[in-house]
Amino acid sequence: MMEEGSYQCKIDEEAVTKIISNLLDNAIKYCHHKVSMSVSDAGDGFVEIAVSNDGPLIPHSLRDKIFEPFFRSQKTDKITGTGIGLALSRSLAELLGGSLHMQVEDHLNVFVLKLPVDN
Repeated sequence: MMEEGSYQCKIDEEAVTKIISNLLDNAIKYCHHKVSMSVSDAGDGFVEIAVSNDGPLIPHSLRDKIFEPFFRSQKTDKITGTGIGLALSRSLAELLGGSLHMQVEDHLNVFVLKLPVDN
């Protein structure tokens, strides 16, 4: 387990900024009242950045599909976008040696970005 403190990630700053911006933008678009972000030790030399929102829960059957280009789970006139942000974010995460997945916890949609650290 890593000690509390700051860690250097083996990453491209622009790519990580793009991923986190996409996740926060989606969380804000779809939330009802609550958006949060946390950073934690994932173990095995990785850090996790989780972005959650209290918007409509994404059904289990769509949790992989939402990472496909141009797929949008909710099509409304009020929510804009092309449906490419999550696909781009997952591809960038994988290019950085990490991963991006979605899960539901405590009635929240949670997007978890996992990245390698260099400590």
